[in-house]
Amino acid sequence: TNKLRQNSSYFDPGDQLAIKIGNCKLNGPVGLAAGFDKNCDVLEPTSYIFGFLNPGSVLKNPRTGIPQRPKSEGTVRIVVDDEREAIINAQGYPQKGLDYTIKNLKKFSEGQRGNANILLNFSGITDTYTEDAVLDSCKEILTRTAPYIDLGFEENRTSPNTDFNKVLQTPEFTEKIIDLMNAHVPGKVKASKISPYSKLPPSDEERQDKLESIRVFYENGGQVVTLGNTRPIDTKSAKITKNFASGVAGESGRPLFPYMLRLVEDVHKAFPDLAIVACGGIFSGEDAWKAYEKGATLVSLYTVLTFHGFGVV
Repeated sequence: TNKLRQNSSYFDPGDQLAIKIGNCKLNGPVGLAAGFDKNCDVLEPTSYIFGFLNPGSVLKNPRTGIPQRPKSEGTVRIVVDDEREAIINAQGYPQKGLDYTIKNLKKFSEGQRGNANILLNFSGITDTYTEDAVLDSCKEILTRTAPYIDLGFEENRTSPNTDFNKVLQTPEFTEKIIDLMNAHVPGKVKASKISPYSKLPPSDEERQDKLESIRVFYENGGQVVTLGNTRPIDTKSAKITKNFASGVAGESGRPLFPYMLRLVEDVHKAFPDLAIVACGGIFSGEDAWKAYEKGATLVSLYTVLTFHGFGVV
């Protein structure tokens, strides 16, 4: 952390890349994607590198996620595909819970920090799988973390290995979640994470389903969409994932790039004034520029950092 603090100017893009989202001026358009810092453990060091941070997904209660027993049973929940520069994971929302997260957010807000703003990614998933339980959980997360969040909140219903998320991915529930965000964090940016297309070209039905959910979010006060999360894959269909405990996993990294570009293009054409965070398969400045050309406002990184480190920023 001290070295990053002392050399933070290396990552400072200067005023020429500053951008305003809602009422917040970001120091730069490159962010750290959700999943990298699930528990807000490394907010200060990463705040010297990125324009914005997307920690989470934050949950109300501690959760271990999908179990893995690599030694006793040979089961795993994450593998790295070096050849394709991809990561495949089926973690199932492991997180240390709201109390732990708030301690870290409070420490960050009161201590030394870089210029990055926080877009907190959250999920209402608990062990009670009902819509009301999800909404109650989301309400508590929003109200208790709001004092420490300067940019906004990103709701997440897109984990491919959490079955109940499929029940929540409807226009009706989208309206409920944006209404909740409007009521409890009215001055913050409101974002929604959208999963990528399952295939290319996408079916008309899949494309329309995504655009309808985004329309409801946007027309009811949503300001940003992140496109997208990991792409669902069948873990039994490939040798590299045959030892997964879960039958479905999410793939991130370089293979996601064309899926992300197509979704960014479709969403920007449908909603030209909606801010878009492009997330998926961005490995270079050239990749980021292609996303901007398709309509992205910001980009966020994760898997590329695993393979190439923070110097890519």
